[in-house]
Amino acid sequence: MKRNLLTVATVVGLGLTFGWSTAAFGQYPPVGVGISVTDGCSVLGGSFLVSGTNFEPGESITLTLHSTPVSSITTYANSTGSGAGDFGPTKVTIPSNATPENNTPIVATGGSGDSATITVDVASSTCAASSGLAFTGADGSGLAFTGADIAAVSSVGAIALALGGMLILTGRRRRTTGV
Repeated sequence: MKRNLLTVATVVGLGLTFGWSTAAFGQYPPVGVGISVTDGCSVLGGSFLVSGTNFEPGESITLTLHSTPVSSITTYANSTGSGAGDFGPTKVTIPSNATPENNTPIVATGGSGDSATITVDVASSTCAASSGLAFTGADGSGLAFTGADIAAVSSVGAIALALGGMLILTGRRRRTTGV
């Protein structure tokens, strides 16, 4: 009887552990392309650096500065290594004859059709103080995606609970009635 109970507890514990944790081992967060700039403002004829993440490895990426006139350059995403799909930093120069304006969009478009947009300010002579780095994801929100992948930790906790329960069940001693 005890052996059957121990077997059932083991199977249920392992089933719950692996059943719950497999869904949590999915890709977190949902990966979208994104770009960042070294500075949110530049003067006419000036430049800044653009970097991108999560594009297809090795694909051609067109960076387009939607100013008047429109300016674009082409770069390529890394094809190997830990940064596969990332590009940059790539230097983007603002044309000296561009129209100064705030919130000038920069669009990075990959050959696969993925794109991300971020804005910069184009000033005629000097820029106001800026916060430095900016990042915009594929959804354009600019918010950081926070959180943690706790699947491994929760799996270990569930296994520990199952083992503890089994030890309690098997560790009980039968009461003896004696004279």
